[in-house]
Amino acid sequence: MLLLHGHYKFFRRRVAVRNVWCTVCKEPRLAIGIRSLVVIHLFWIPILPVARVTDWACATCGKNPKTNLTVRPASMRWPLVLAGLFVVAGLWALVETLRTGEDALGGKDASMTDGIAGGITLIGFGVLWGYMVQRQLRKTTEFGFDDGKTPVAPLDGSHCPLCGELLLIPGKPRCERCQVDILVN
Repeated sequence: MLLLHGHYKFFRRRVAVRNVWCTVCKEPRLAIGIRSLVVIHLFWIPILPVARVTDWACATCGKNPKTNLTVRPASMRWPLVLAGLFVVAGLWALVETLRTGEDALGGKDASMTDGIAGGITLIGFGVLWGYMVQRQLRKTTEFGFDDGKTPVAPLDGSHCPLCGELLLIPGKPRCERCQVDILVN
């Protein structure tokens, strides 16, 4: 059966600006934070609101400033290899038990092997799930990196970088005309 599913982003609005190192432009640039509501759809019909997210876009190129970050291949490889071994071992034990009708470890109690194999397979899938969650959390970290480049000067907080209006309230600068927070650190 064909299921057309995905997500929409509703109620997009600018909420913040800050200086970052854009990995696409390879220059220090102004990034604009755009907050939206993510809604899951099924056959193009919005079903369930899932999250409120802030996406950052470079003011010059329009892309995510962290798009071209290098990924450490070793950090991706070992959790997947470990999880794959657990899944293969668990599935092998289940198939062997079903094929011979007896325990894959040599005994006559097949229910024990089914339980062990199921546990090993669950551990493998758990490691895969944990790895995916860890990668997703790593994606959503703040821009506090310099990526080996020249440090990016923070915004001074005296003027709005979008409209140029003078900001009167010290502390946490906010432009009331643009309705954005000016992130200075």
